[in-house]
Amino acid sequence: CQKPNSTAMKESAKHYRHVQHPEDPAFCQYQSFDRLKTATALDFLECIGRSGCIAPAKYSDICVDMNNLDVPALPLNIIPKNVLNGKWRKVFTTGWDLWPCQWTEFWAPQTSEEEQSPDSWMTEWPHNPNVWRMDLYWKNANDAYFTFHMDNEMYVGDTWNFNNPKSAPATLRTRAIMWSTEAHENWYLLDWTEEWNTMMIYYCAYTSAVNRFDSITMVLQRDDS
Repeated sequence: CQKPNSTAMKESAKHYRHVQHPEDPAFCQYQSFDRLKTATALDFLECIGRSGCIAPAKYSDICVDMNNLDVPALPLNIIPKNVLNGKWRKVFTTGWDLWPCQWTEFWAPQTSEEEQSPDSWMTEWPHNPNVWRMDLYWKNANDAYFTFHMDNEMYVGDTWNFNNPKSAPATLRTRAIMWSTEAHENWYLLDWTEEWNTMMIYYCAYTSAVNRFDSITMVLQRDDS
């Protein structure tokens, strides 16, 4: 991320142009693919790169009807608590929300406030044993000085009642407040691969201030994998 014009970055960008938004400045995000060595990971890269079994990135404001799934979304506790707790990176998304130098950090319920203090608007974390915290960080350019930050409360086993279409029972719902705007998401955990600490999530997001839905699938991988 610090040297976007380096030979290594240019080679990585060229190699993974097919992943998302060929002209996107977030090439540092794609470099994480170079660290994936397992057969499962290589199959995944083949899938999104050439076979095309995952749809290319495009914006959608109509959420998927998750009531039509053959099996329900996975529960969050399928991921060990000590694995989920920590820093993750986004390695794939079907949406617009891939930013330069982006990372996600999850905080378990009942985390010590000396380790991470709750934001002023939070009502449940860290005291509620069923509520996690998620912090998002990103820059709007590789060389940007300022890092954006948004945090969320994650209510495990709970669902927002959207009607775009009617919400199916979700793995969890999230609530975030940023710039005085509140956003809600229903998360559906579709896959968890223990072999390389990777999860695939579909989420339907709603921002009431602009009356807007976003429909996105993403893959997160633990940063130290």
